[in-house]
Amino acid sequence: MKVLETIIIGGGVSGLACGRTLNAKGRDFILLTEEIGGRMLTSKSHKINYGASYITEDYENIIPYMGGGKRIWIHHCYFHDGKKPVSFYRWRTLLETGRLIRVYRIARDFRKRIRRLRQNSLCHSQKEALEADPVLKAYTQKPAAEFVRENGLEYLNRTYFSPLFNSTGFIGYERCNTFAYLDNLMALICRTYVADHSRCCHLLPMGWEERIVKCRVTQLHRTADGLLEVMAGGKIYRAENVVLALPYHNARLFYDVPKPAHNIPVFVLEVDGERNKCCRHKEVVFFRPAEHDITILWQQVSGTDIIFSKIKDPDLSKYYRRHRLVNRIYWETAVVLSGAEWFEQKLAAGVYLASDYNICGLEDAYITGVYAARQICEDH
Repeated sequence: MKVLETIIIGGGVSGLACGRTLNAKGRDFILLTEEIGGRMLTSKSHKINYGASYITEDYENIIPYMGGGKRIWIHHCYFHDGKKPVSFYRWRTLLETGRLIRVYRIARDFRKRIRRLRQNSLCHSQKEALEADPVLKAYTQKPAAEFVRENGLEYLNRTYFSPLFNSTGFIGYERCNTFAYLDNLMALICRTYVADHSRCCHLLPMGWEERIVKCRVTQLHRTADGLLEVMAGGKIYRAENVVLALPYHNARLFYDVPKPAHNIPVFVLEVDGERNKCCRHKEVVFFRPAEHDITILWQQVSGTDIIFSKIKDPDLSKYYRRHRLVNRIYWETAVVLSGAEWFEQKLAAGVYLASDYNICGLEDAYITGVYAARQICEDH
């Protein structure tokens, strides 16, 4: 039986990034996956995202393969205050100018630091890169609620930041650390765009498509001679290295991977209908987590809406005069939010971890795939 240098398990952005890097270096590998794309899931027309929905200008590694879709402007976003959606630009916000300036300065410094962390994570593990920055490390230890209190952000958080966090984190900010909280605010201080996945799943595997085997992995173990053996699609594959480029709920079925602090599921609904008056003519509406089962109502270029929901069948009559469900997608792990402890990406000799285990996002998942590939090349 042929022994490969590397088997990549998972065809999402981290697995594709790993494969692209190994292919560029002329290495011997295959990629096993049930589907290509992972969270880069779209409608058949590629006009509607059912998975990852936005990117920022700081997604420097993934942007060449995705490009940028429509710009998301803050003045097109509304935040439901419990009675009605309100704009960020309102008189009450002017009273918070001093606190806004303070949090902007903190967020700008965080942006500089996380960009440096990402650069370092291409050659070092994310955990090593975090340890090199004591400020970011401290943010992983501090609860977000404590950060809000210390900086007097109660009004801004309740009205704007908490609904924004809820729209992509899908849990209350009180359960998370300051690192995750500030990372979420990057969408406010960076140029942000609708993610365009139409080319990504074609460009990333370009030139090595024949190395992709569509099958389901059912078993992974180490043989007596120290090799790694993978059973998938009724076949056995053997390799010196394995990269686990898939989320926790899938990887745990055949390997003892570390469990992130928060593995958060979500339903994504595509809805066609006529909105109620309060939500009409508003491109994006964010909702407070304690008051609504949905976290975001987002008008698409197709004319339909995308809704992120914590439950399968939310009461949409609160938002629509009439509506029709076009599609429903369930993500068992939609978002991963780390706690105070980050994980090493080398789990054992020849076993590497990619995907969202420390930081969540397309850019960071891509970086984990590149790092795993580079480590394999250095070790061999």
